[in-house]
Amino acid sequence: MTAKLNIPANTAISATLLVLLLVPGLYFAKPILLPIVLSTFISLLCSPFINYLEDKGLPRAITVVLALSFLVGASIIGLAAMSEPAKQWWSELPSIVKNVSQEVSEVTKASADHLNTPLNIANDMSMDEVGNNTVFSLVKTLATTTPTILTQAMIVLFMVYFMLNHGRSLFRKSVSYLHGFAKQRQAIELVKALQKDLSRYIGTITLVNAGLGLSVGAVFFVLGLEDPFLWGAFAGVMNFAPYLGPVISMVSFGFVAYLQLESVSFMLTVVSIYLLLNLIESQFVTPTLLGKRFNLNPLVIFVWLVFWSWLWGGMGLLIGVPLLVCINILVDRLELCQSTQNQAKQITSADVAPRE
Repeated sequence: MTAKLNIPANTAISATLLVLLLVPGLYFAKPILLPIVLSTFISLLCSPFINYLEDKGLPRAITVVLALSFLVGASIIGLAAMSEPAKQWWSELPSIVKNVSQEVSEVTKASADHLNTPLNIANDMSMDEVGNNTVFSLVKTLATTTPTILTQAMIVLFMVYFMLNHGRSLFRKSVSYLHGFAKQRQAIELVKALQKDLSRYIGTITLVNAGLGLSVGAVFFVLGLEDPFLWGAFAGVMNFAPYLGPVISMVSFGFVAYLQLESVSFMLTVVSIYLLLNLIESQFVTPTLLGKRFNLNPLVIFVWLVFWSWLWGGMGLLIGVPLLVCINILVDRLELCQSTQNQAKQITSADVAPRE
């Protein structure tokens, strides 16, 4: 009895120690792990198309180069189309911060005077100083992050190429080290099922979010919002993070709409239409295309997104749900394989029993 009671306690202690070691490891290994995770997702997204062309007789290396060229070309065209309005908003951001700070200062001035709070110090600061500090911080951030982003983009590109071109041979070599034909077949079937499910999920979510972005951009264009397709692309990207992403988009669109016309009714119209489009996508389109199999508990998703946004920042927020889906699919497949093995053992024992 004592041994049985000690097993759960030892398991809990081991799991706690594993988490305590894993979280700092994930945090400090972000520069290495993040390109690997992104490369894996892109490879899963492109692999069905590449496998189809390879089955038609085209060499795999050529299909990989064509797929990556198309992906890079589409990304460059999209960034080029969005770069000009993004630059305009970026250049106007200091003046926007200045105006907002001025309005907030005017609203809080009366209360700050008689409450004798630290807001008095902020009110005494000149708006030129706030603007200069804002410009300096934005330029500094842009200068320090751009080389890192370009370097990681190149790493991701080359890693995707090697995953798509040499991943199959590496996997086959790894499977050959397993002892027994049954284990080798089980490993191959498990990986194929995971690849199929993950490719379906990532591809479907990418298409749905692209459709949402185009719909939001078209509706904002009709409403007369400035740079509508820039905000449509923003909505599509942020929709990779359920719950938190749409909230960020909603606040951003309301802020932009109010800055354009300074009309509360226009702001509410923009926010309401975006929420309606997001509701249609999340409650009807995505469940219809993916079915109930990929549905996850909303509380688990929210806690998971908070954890990954704290751990890896904005990229953690975007890749959090695909990671959770990967884990869910892996657990389901492993449980399915285990149940299949148990059924096979039961059938075998039932066949052997009469002979004995």
